[in-house]
Amino acid sequence: MFAGYREYYGRKYAAVAQSSMNSEEMPLRSAGDKRDRLGIHLDNIGHGLIVLLPMAMAVANRSSPLVLACAAFFVLASRLLSDGSDSYRLALKGLRTSALVFAICGIVYPLVTLAWALKPALGLFSWGEAVLPAVSSAVLIVSWRIAPPPRWMVGALATAMLIAAGFIVAELLFNLPLRHLYGGRLATFVHNRPVVTLLLLLGPVLVLIGFHRRWMLCWLVLLATVVAILESESEAAKLGLVAAAGTFALSYAPFVWVKRLLTVVLLGLIWMQPFFGSTVERIMPEKVIEATKAGNSEARIELWKAFGDVSRRYPIFGTGFASSPHMGSHPVAAEIDPAYRTMLNVGHPHNAFLQVWVELGAIGALFLTGLVLWVMKSLSGAPADIRRIGLVTLMTTSAIALVSHGAWQGWWIAAVTLAAALLTLRPAPSQPVE
Repeated sequence: MFAGYREYYGRKYAAVAQSSMNSEEMPLRSAGDKRDRLGIHLDNIGHGLIVLLPMAMAVANRSSPLVLACAAFFVLASRLLSDGSDSYRLALKGLRTSALVFAICGIVYPLVTLAWALKPALGLFSWGEAVLPAVSSAVLIVSWRIAPPPRWMVGALATAMLIAAGFIVAELLFNLPLRHLYGGRLATFVHNRPVVTLLLLLGPVLVLIGFHRRWMLCWLVLLATVVAILESESEAAKLGLVAAAGTFALSYAPFVWVKRLLTVVLLGLIWMQPFFGSTVERIMPEKVIEATKAGNSEARIELWKAFGDVSRRYPIFGTGFASSPHMGSHPVAAEIDPAYRTMLNVGHPHNAFLQVWVELGAIGALFLTGLVLWVMKSLSGAPADIRRIGLVTLMTTSAIALVSHGAWQGWWIAAVTLAAALLTLRPAPSQPVE
């Protein structure tokens, strides 16, 4: 990947340098050389913003959608200046039509469900918040098919993650001293979103750097991220860390068996959601519930039961996109078990799979099923190291989504889709540079 970047932009730098050397013979620099130089600058700005994303999240924990969108804009502008719009047409030709149709339907169907949502205007805003980072990451993926990112990006991103993790740990250990200085929100849980972002980016960044090439940086980033997660209040991040470690160990088994096992697990989780709360309550031992009280396990089970009841009453089309925050005032609140009604005022079920069922129904669950199958198929053709980290990232994401966060929050979509975009890259071969 990075060797390709060196060749691609080496030619452009050479052209610009040659133009400068011949400046006495050519008083006016050609428009093509100016475009190339501007394209390189825009490219560096865009990828620099990606590097800054972990630190921006540590300071302002909702900032990643805006940072990612700006990064995608600059990278897109760079490619259009350097290669023109035809380069994107050629890059998209390599994509299967079925994948594009699936992606478009996944974006359009939530808009259709706004027709029966309780507050469609607010639902449209939530739709935009979710689509913006997803489309931004898609732009990055296609742009990287045209020309890879600069060689410095992944190393700089790892360093930024290290700084962000150190910042978070220092804030948590010393009672948020820096937030007192710049006037941030004085609550330790504000670091939950940044540590989840760090965890999701960790695997893709480490595999692109490579332990055998820069082992010291890899170990520092890994240890700093783990310490930040353990010091944080995010029980979801801690569960994701356990899922990551377990999946990593499991991934050394034959891939075909691991793939089948994890596919069955994920599809089972998706399709059991209308009964997830009651199932967990029935099979989870009391000792486990007691041990996980710090993560509000009892309240979560009641929440899952309440929203599961809603999903069983609207099983096909759901209650409409982004209707969960207003479920307490939805007509269905008068229909479900009175013991669950107060839980509908929480805002969302703290379970992304169940939220899909509540708002988009079985049709949304079908889209989610298709997404899991497509990811597994894509990983089957990837190199062994990317395949292993891809499985780890998928199961980490699923574990966190199962117990926390609203499904459509922009920062969450940004973290997941940026991690997926990084996994489309390939590390440079470990060979001496002449």
